[in-house]
Amino acid sequence: MRILVVEDEALIALVLVEILAEDGHEVLGPAATAEQALALCEDAPPQLALLDITLQGGGSGVEVARALHRRWGVPTIFASSQICEARRARDVALGCIQKPYAVETVLRSIDAARAVMGGDRPASPPRGFEMYAATG
Repeated sequence: MRILVVEDEALIALVLVEILAEDGHEVLGPAATAEQALALCEDAPPQLALLDITLQGGGSGVEVARALHRRWGVPTIFASSQICEARRARDVALGCIQKPYAVETVLRSIDAARAVMGGDRPASPPRGFEMYAATG
């Protein structure tokens, strides 16, 4: 799956890119700003976005999620400690992984998102992932 990673904390971003690539995903990014994120999508939009909410330069992952949804129909999973903000954007998100999180939570959350995107009912979401999308 082609996944956009938008995370302003460099170490977290690099770890996400590494674990996603090791799991067989094509990774776009990481991007630290809203502008970088959208620019990465111009040639080949992702199938899924993994977004932090607070970005460098005062940008918002919620704004990026809305732009991705509007322009390309890309679903989002937020990865953030700002749970209330993520819940307010549930109309453009499949769910939210609460920071701090384990690598396994990220990978299992993507599996659950893939199931929903394919029209299936996912297995129970992993601990630390609040799913917003309908599950069946």
